[in-house]
Amino acid sequence: MRDTREAHTPRRRHPGMGIATAVALVLVAAPFGATSHAEEHAAKRVEAMASFLAKAPRLSVSADCTYDVVQDSGEKIEFGEKRVMTLRRPDRAHIEVTRRDGIRRNLVFDGKQIAVFDLDQKVYATAAKAGTLDVAFHYYKNDLNMRLPLSELLASDLPKQVAAMAGSARLVGEETVNGVATDHVALRGDTADIQLWIAQAGDPLPQRLVITYRIAEGQPQFEAMLSSWNFTPDVPDSAFTFTPAAGAREIPFLVPRPATQP
Repeated sequence: MRDTREAHTPRRRHPGMGIATAVALVLVAAPFGATSHAEEHAAKRVEAMASFLAKAPRLSVSADCTYDVVQDSGEKIEFGEKRVMTLRRPDRAHIEVTRRDGIRRNLVFDGKQIAVFDLDQKVYATAAKAGTLDVAFHYYKNDLNMRLPLSELLASDLPKQVAAMAGSARLVGEETVNGVATDHVALRGDTADIQLWIAQAGDPLPQRLVITYRIAEGQPQFEAMLSSWNFTPDVPDSAFTFTPAAGAREIPFLVPRPATQP
């Protein structure tokens, strides 16, 4: 199973780099040691956000996402989708995706199997993979070559990913997003820029995220507006179990073949 819209859209490249990868690129170029109180504050806000999200035993969040696909002509075309993500650590996930064109797809992980299904076309694909959410998401993205935006933001090792970011964090200012007063934090590296809007009061929750792939042709962006954070979601066990709908047809994941050695 693949995103057929992307498969049939002529393009050079799109923002497929994960948040963790982009963060790593930022860290390569980041100077060490904050040089001002504002930078120290920005670094602490990012670290607090990462620690809070990683420690949550369960959570749910809605994300209105947009991303650019750069065409062969150099033109950028924006696509969008809404994602409702529910996690129960260490090994349960339920993700609902509704694209702007109306296509609906879900992902379910029960600690042993990843299942993806299209609710309208009534097709599904499964892959056996036992382990934690981090293990399953890594396998899904890297071995099955599937899109899974924002998975790094919800990874249990997020604090490790941002541990060395103190030198690159910069406070842009105070802004209101989703009706919430936030700290707008920017991170800049050699190849990718990251912006986060983190709630000032209460839990340090990200309200918005933007990644700009600055050296990629066309400088495509990925953006997400994050809302409806819930750390006590009332979700039944059945939500993390996949049962094919009546009449549904199983199809394989289209995994790229490895390059033939000369």
